[in-house]
Amino acid sequence: MAAWQRAETVLMTVLGIDTATSRGSVALARPGEVLAAVPLLERGAHARDLLLRIDGLLQKTGLRPSDLHGLAVTVGPGSFTGVRIGLATAKGFAYSLGIGLAGLSTLEALARAAAPVRGGAQPPLVCATIEAGRGEVYAALFRWVGGEPVRETADLSYRPEDLLRALPTGARVVGDGSAALERAVRETGREIEVIDPWPMLAATLALWGGRTLLPGSPYVRGGARPNYVRPSDAEVVKR
Repeated sequence: MAAWQRAETVLMTVLGIDTATSRGSVALARPGEVLAAVPLLERGAHARDLLLRIDGLLQKTGLRPSDLHGLAVTVGPGSFTGVRIGLATAKGFAYSLGIGLAGLSTLEALARAAAPVRGGAQPPLVCATIEAGRGEVYAALFRWVGGEPVRETADLSYRPEDLLRALPTGARVVGDGSAALERAVRETGREIEVIDPWPMLAATLALWGGRTLLPGSPYVRGGARPNYVRPSDAEVVKR
């Protein structure tokens, strides 16, 4: 019997992996409890760093790979290379261990991570942003309803000034795309509220995965597909 099929009789332990953002991380969690979370060592070091950090995380918590019951991973948008590495690693673990895998939009993960800030109050509107290069940001808007983020817009890429014009009054901005927005603010004079820094996303992922990967959920044994939003620079050059 695969580990995911035993979830009803054990306390789910989920490994969260975020390699899509500039602040990559890995984390282990059980329902309502983050066991441990560690950052990846440096931006752009995901390929060299990820397996080493996962091994260190397991040693830190006294767990073995066979103790895992599921994995949760950011699927983008974000770093094209990072998304590919994170997905490949997560799929390798899931396949070899026979456990469930769930993928979450990086922007939704950011919105979820923003919820506990400011004394635990949940912001009604959160605009999650990621630096996209080419003078753009990835962004999506979420409204908090009943303790869960409800998507208001799709994951898209914007020029900062265009996103600023479309941003509803009162929306809080989270993610490293906020720096580009703040530059646009200086040019337009409009004020925005920025939530920064955000927590390590892998912890948010692992907690979310512990709920999502329960038997009967639509993500049980489901895969995770990359969400790049737009072509990579290499693909643009080829065209």
